Amino acid sequence: MARQDSGDAAGGTRDRIKAVAAELYVLRGHEGFSFGDIAAAIGTTRANIHHHFGSKQQLMRELIEDIAANAEARIRRYWLEGSAPFAGRLAMQLDDLRRYYDRFNPGDRDRNVWSPLSRLRHDLPTLGDEAVAALERVNRTYDLCLRHAVGEAAKAGQLRPGGDGEDVVRVLRVTLLSCPPMTQDSGRFEEIELLFRALGRLISAAGEPQS
Repeated sequence: MARQDSGDAAGGTRDRIKAVAAELYVLRGHEGFSFGDIAAAIGTTRANIHHHFGSKQQLMRELIEDIAANAEARIRRYWLEGSAPFAGRLAMQLDDLRRYYDRFNPGDRDRNVWSPLSRLRHDLPTLGDEAVAALERVNRTYDLCLRHAVGEAAKAGQLRPGGDGEDVVRVLRVTLLSCPPMTQDSGRFEEIELLFRALGRLISAAGEPQS
């Protein structure tokens, strides 16, 4: 009889399976990888993966939760926590997007999907309600945290207080969620850098006193 993993070894194997599955999922989508692909990548058997997760449906359920929770944590880090000025928050968000882009697009002019959230949107017809609920959670977190950041920027004189705030929140949220397809169209992350510079200028202009 095969000896089952136990204790830390079992946890380590499970974590490795999820890490590889997460990478394959972002690059290939739900239909683009199998338990056999994961097994080959980490040097185990399909049976061992079934032992830890039962089915691909269960594995995807955990990946969806991980994607949403990770996205929410990063959104809070960049737009809710700390006391960075608005320009600093934009810069942190840009760095975060760049890390994900570089991770999944190592070659010049690659056009790979690099955003876990973007991949979830592609797979909504397959993944159904759980993916929809995860994306709705992330959107609510964006709204909450961006509203906080915009409000703090207005208090600090970096943005004109009043009706402009909700417009800035809406534009920022839609812009941030639209970054991944921009790079797939152009094959260049520079498009996002140029966009962020334009946003920074517009927001700075909105904070200037009106004559």
